[in-house]
Amino acid sequence: MDIILDPPRGAAGIHLGVPVAEAERVLANLPGFLGPGVARGVRGAAHFSGGLTIRAHEDGAGRVDAVEVYRPSDPSLNVIYKGVSIFGDGAERVEAALARHLRLETVDDRLTVVAPDAFLALGKSLSVYGNAIDSGFFESVVVAAPGYYDDVKQSQSPVVCGGPVAAPDPDGQGALF
Repeated sequence: MDIILDPPRGAAGIHLGVPVAEAERVLANLPGFLGPGVARGVRGAAHFSGGLTIRAHEDGAGRVDAVEVYRPSDPSLNVIYKGVSIFGDGAERVEAALARHLRLETVDDRLTVVAPDAFLALGKSLSVYGNAIDSGFFESVVVAAPGYYDDVKQSQSPVVCGGPVAAPDPDGQGALF
């Protein structure tokens, strides 16, 4: 199964701005759906066979403002942004592939890589660094609505990674950072 990231519109068939209940229906209809899991009180989360978890984040008004996809354990489950397999290769290779097309910034001691013009954020977990097999891979990716990372922008000093500077957004939407 392929999960397609389509920022700033959404991911996994979930459109940003829809009610969380609608996102839950979309998730329940994806192949391999196992259920909302054991986390009670967390709306918009779904677990799938192959270790895949997808969460539609709520904006406080009951609407989806971000979709987060966590790295599956099954390598046949692909999470793709414009031909780049987000979890299929190591983080360095994914960053290099994305940097050919996007401006990237890092925060949180390089544990988070953000493509602010594409409304994408990729996260590494501290816990994976002790495991030689999993070390160096992204653990999650977030597709967000414009403005989702504004609080991070104010509290962090981003480090700009290589890559071309993206042209301004044709829709006139501001960058995340």
